[in-house]
Amino acid sequence: MKNINITNKNDYIKILDFLEKKTKYIELLQLIDDEESNLIIDKYSNLLISKKNVSNWIDSGAKGVVYKFDINLSDKKKIFGDLKSINSFFYNKFDSKIGEIVETTEFGYMNIAFFDLKGNLLFYTITHEGIAWINY
Repeated sequence: MKNINITNKNDYIKILDFLEKKTKYIELLQLIDDEESNLIIDKYSNLLISKKNVSNWIDSGAKGVVYKFDINLSDKKKIFGDLKSINSFFYNKFDSKIGEIVETTEFGYMNIAFFDLKGNLLFYTITHEGIAWINY
């Protein structure tokens, strides 16, 4: 896995274009103290295949509730179209006074992960920290 920054909308769209070709399922981690709604959970609840509490999501130490969504071909374009319509999961920014900062977006604080048909991890975020990893 390679750590990457998302600094602009173009970075974000390139990531989604890569993921759209390979993704079979998506996981969202709702952190324990996060009560915000999320586009995927709200709009695609019919694709939800599991929901469970975890104490160490993807070896990140993150705790919360994981929502797993199976993505079939007919829904893939819709989901990725909706993801492309938002700003990004977050933006990595640099402030001359305080250094690196994370700019949140309407996506909220949920962590997200994308997996291929074989269950291999393609991409995931620790959204509130502005950290993302991708497996090219």
